[in-house]
Parts: sequence; C-alpha cells; structure tokens
Amino acid sequence: MKSLLRNSLFVLFSACLLTACNENTVYHSYQSLPDEGWGKSDTLSFQIPITDSIPTTLRLFAEVRNRIEYPYHDLHLFISQNLQDSTVWRTDTIAFSLADSTGRWTGHGWGSIYQSETFIKSVLPLRSGNYTIKVINGMKDEKLQGLSDVGIRIEKQ
Repeated sequence: MKSLLRNSLFVLFSACLLTACNENTVYHSYQSLPDEGWGKSDTLSFQIPITDSIPTTLRLFAEVRNRIEYPYHDLHLFISQNLQDSTVWRTDTIAFSLADSTGRWTGHGWGSIYQSETFIKSVLPLRSGNYTIKVINGMKDEKLQGLSDVGIRIEKQ
C-alpha cells in the first residue's frame, strides 16, 4: 500500500511539473475515481473557464491513470463538451489503448500506476466564458475496476 501511495504521489508530482513547464496549457485537472469502481452512470464533470478575449483554437486531451489490476487492454469514454457554443453539446467516443496485444501497459508508469493520454479534438470557442466537459465510461461493467484518475488537459494550438 505504501508503494502504491508513493507511486501515485510521484506520478501526480511529475504531471504537475510537466504542466507547469507548458505555457500553452489553458486547463489541466484530474478527478479521482472511487476504489470500489467507476459506476456506469457516474459522470465526471470538469468546469473550464476560458478567459481569452480573442478566440484561440484549443486542443483537447483526455488522460487516464490505471492500476495494473485494470482488466482490459482498452478503455472507451464518452466525452461531451460545449466549448464551441455553450448551448450546444457535442459528444465524442474516445478509445484508449492502455496495453498492447501481449498485455504490456503502453502508458508512462512506475510500479503499479500507468498514465496514458489521447487527443480528442481541436475546437474554437466563440467567446470567453465558463464551459463544461463531461466524461462517462463507455465500458460494459456496472462498476469499472482498476482506474484511479481521469483528467482533461486543454492547450492552445
């Protein structure tokens, strides 16, 4: 258990350092998932403040941290966002490949935690304001085990 905590803190610290070094990052946040699993109907909601007065194209990324107990090679997420127009929701289905065909984890990791990311899309918000990104797991399990965190990163293009 100490090893898991130490590894989790190390990954979190590394992610913070990487984010701090990138001046193009507009938003970067993770939400922790319950130890008992991510429920099929549980929605993660990220509140995104966009403050640029001049519209800038933004690149959206989804990030996930999985433990070695995660039972699948892949992960499907439904990601809804209203960044282009706060009144219109657009949903994308994103597929993460977390392990190769031999079962070797493909993300960056140490010990029992691995972190992966995938590009979602580029968007151009019409104006500054507060927007939302919602993430739902698209897997068949009622309680998806083996994931520790899900994150969203937004960068200027």
